[in-house]
Amino acid sequence: MITKQLIEQIEGEASILFDMKNGVVDFATISFPHFRGIESILKGKNALDALVITPRVCGICGHAHLMATVRALEDAYKNAGYPIELSKKSKIIREFTLTMEIVQNHFKWIYLTIIPEVAKLSNSTREQTPLKGAYAASIASKAIAVFAGQWPHSSYMIPGGITTDPTNLDVLKVESFMDELIGFFEKESLGVSLEKFLSFESCKDFKILNSDISFLENSLIDMKMNQKGFAYDRFLVIAKHTFTKPSKLKHTRPFSINAKYVNTIDSYSPNQISYAKNAQYKNIFYETGPLARAMATNFPIVKNMHRRFKDSAYSRAIARVFELATLLQHAKELLVQIDISQKSFIKSVDISKITAKGIGVVEAPRGPLLHSVNIKEGIIQDYKIITPTQFNIGSSSKSDPTPAQKAMKGVTKAEALFIFRTFDVCSVCTTH
Repeated sequence: MITKQLIEQIEGEASILFDMKNGVVDFATISFPHFRGIESILKGKNALDALVITPRVCGICGHAHLMATVRALEDAYKNAGYPIELSKKSKIIREFTLTMEIVQNHFKWIYLTIIPEVAKLSNSTREQTPLKGAYAASIASKAIAVFAGQWPHSSYMIPGGITTDPTNLDVLKVESFMDELIGFFEKESLGVSLEKFLSFESCKDFKILNSDISFLENSLIDMKMNQKGFAYDRFLVIAKHTFTKPSKLKHTRPFSINAKYVNTIDSYSPNQISYAKNAQYKNIFYETGPLARAMATNFPIVKNMHRRFKDSAYSRAIARVFELATLLQHAKELLVQIDISQKSFIKSVDISKITAKGIGVVEAPRGPLLHSVNIKEGIIQDYKIITPTQFNIGSSSKSDPTPAQKAMKGVTKAEALFIFRTFDVCSVCTTH
């Protein structure tokens, strides 16, 4: 039996065509039906226009797109013989705002997507509190806005640095937002201090909690999601950041990585229209995102989970929770490193001098985001975007499924839809 399911409660829209046998999923094809065409819009534009246009790809990860653009432009400057110099201050502030964008995304995913889905599947009578996610995300966005001027769709990162020049008062204001956000996370989400939570060494440590996160963890175990949702058990982290490191992992064995080996192929969706391509590394599918980043950094409790439950839906979901906790701590550490006396921007030659190609890679909330640009005398000749969802949730043939397709096989339709959401799908980023 074949059934079609429209996927909502995600950024954008997607649909899945399920081929069911004996009550479980035998195969599923995924489509992203809406074309947006940002790549075409950028052709012929001044290269600096991309700093305004690409952040509007997505309402969740506009900062990631901005950073990918500015890194691509700075790489083009370098390849044209005009290497860009950045102050430590501008690097730290860029990293802080990206970190907080991932934080706000994870809060929304926990409270607006995954906990409501868990409650529905487990028939829980627990009170649903989606406003918690909205509240926490709003605090994170306020912290971003002090440095970036607004969120989403800021354009404050530019080749050579940033446009903001914060004062000590600005930094103190952001520190206040961080204290408020961490306090909220400890009280409402965890039920223990952030430090205590990050000291957990085993999944058994969740037993001491009585909180939103313990409800999520207990429900995942009750739903047997620690035994379901397995993909390939291989992971990919491409971008360089202070909170992770580039790595390709097969099971737990790491290998070196180079963004030039990322490739795309047409999706397989014969019975429905899809404008998304599949992303691979050297023609092989890899999982990206928080679980991949935790595996790359050998995060102790996630490694412990992986030993017991491999790349199950449980591991995928709980790794995102722990990444949220680690990034809140990391953001606080970044703030104390800001030296406001340093330059925010170091000028280079005019963009009209640049004829070169460049690539920018960023770890976005869901995994690696790649922007590549070809510039001639400052004008964009070609622009390409590859997003995390293209790695995780493409649609391929039955003989070579994508991570999400493989993870959904062999479970009920309801379970498959839940597993699909554990990848934190974003539709609007994928079709350009």
